[in-house]
Amino acid sequence: MTSSVSACGVRYEFNGIKHVRQGLGTEAVVWDEFATFEILKELEKQGHWVAVRDLCEEQIQKTPEWLTPYLCAGVAHANLGEFDEAVRRLEYLERMAASNLQYSAASRVLKQLQGEALHTEPRKLAH
Repeated sequence: MTSSVSACGVRYEFNGIKHVRQGLGTEAVVWDEFATFEILKELEKQGHWVAVRDLCEEQIQKTPEWLTPYLCAGVAHANLGEFDEAVRRLEYLERMAASNLQYSAASRVLKQLQGEALHTEPRKLAH
């Protein structure tokens, strides 16, 4: 499975493309989530972790069934030293997307965070 699915027949790909079930078919829709994904990629590349965190938290409120913002928020929280919030977001993602390989980075980042607790200086984390 390469996307997250809501109960109402809407599923999201990792990159935010929305698929809406209509009757017997499904329609792919490029909407705000895809644009948000592109912005997130650029912000992460530049290391603007506060902006990544804030945009992800806003997007999670808007479309909680799209799982990618949980991953990006977890990484951003971790890079900002907000480890409890990072763990909360990443553990939720692990539960919701356990069989989806596109979100497997959540487990890796969680392990990094657990190892980080043993170090005094945090390292930069990425997904």
